Amino acid sequence: MASRGELRRRRQLRVLVVVIIVATVGTFASDVMRAAHDSQSARASRNTTFGTLARDLLREGTALDHDTLVLLQQATTISRSDFVDAWSQLDARARQVTLDAARLRVPSVDNKLNVLLADVMTQRVASWEVIRNSVLTPLGIGTAQSSSVALTSALAALTTTNAQWSAAHGRLHREPGHVRLPLGEWTLPANDVTGLIATTLQQVRLRPSASVSINAVSIDPQPLPSDAAQLVLLAREQISVGVSLHNPSATDATVVVHLLLAPDRKSGTLVAKAMTIAIPKQSHAAVLFDSVAIRASEHGVLRIWVTGARPNSPGSASRFYTFKVASAG
Repeated sequence: MASRGELRRRRQLRVLVVVIIVATVGTFASDVMRAAHDSQSARASRNTTFGTLARDLLREGTALDHDTLVLLQQATTISRSDFVDAWSQLDARARQVTLDAARLRVPSVDNKLNVLLADVMTQRVASWEVIRNSVLTPLGIGTAQSSSVALTSALAALTTTNAQWSAAHGRLHREPGHVRLPLGEWTLPANDVTGLIATTLQQVRLRPSASVSINAVSIDPQPLPSDAAQLVLLAREQISVGVSLHNPSATDATVVVHLLLAPDRKSGTLVAKAMTIAIPKQSHAAVLFDSVAIRASEHGVLRIWVTGARPNSPGSASRFYTFKVASAG
């Protein structure tokens, strides 16, 4: 039989074990509660930060949608230069929306609403680009290119994103932070965008209107010294005529350069040539009429002119000369 001292030691040991177990369980429970609280706090912080950024993004997107519609509605009264500037500004804003949407993909928030919103806004901008190109490509504005996506498909995609966001925009309200996000619906699909674009393309003032001028005319072999607007040519069987052109306008131009050599009194043979050339905006280009036949002692007029664009100033896109060819020998 155990002594009283031994029984006392056993009781003390059991009490110590119980105390250790209680302390361990208490510490574990406290850690669990603290971790849960910290997790809730972190989620609330992420959700709240996302909510602030998302509201700004939705506001930018809604403004882009609204201002695009207003620009299409104003196409009947706006000048081409103002129209080009307005689309340039909208394009910069659309690129910013795409960048801001990409930044929302991390860190993730509850229900992965950040990824959904980024996808919605990216699709909206892609559809917007189809609308933009449907206007700018036929008008020859900027570097817009035709899209493989039909305009009707782009508008349908906007309607789809409206429905996606309508179904999802309230999901964070039930999560930590209780974030409320606006609906942010795009209204372009609810309007007659196809009709507005058709009306825009009918506006004469918005169509390309390049201007060109003839910088210089060169002749090989070089003419002999003579009065202005008069050419004294060496007796040869043919000459080459080079024409330098300038397009100072903000629109690319495709023009036709004409040459007419018309001898007087049947002293030679009529020569008529034409060459087509594309001149990028604010640049220079040149054409060369090679093998222009001439005959000794013939004389008459040489005319060079440009069609397909308006002159920079009266007479700047045409040249007129009288000519005579030296006698043989």
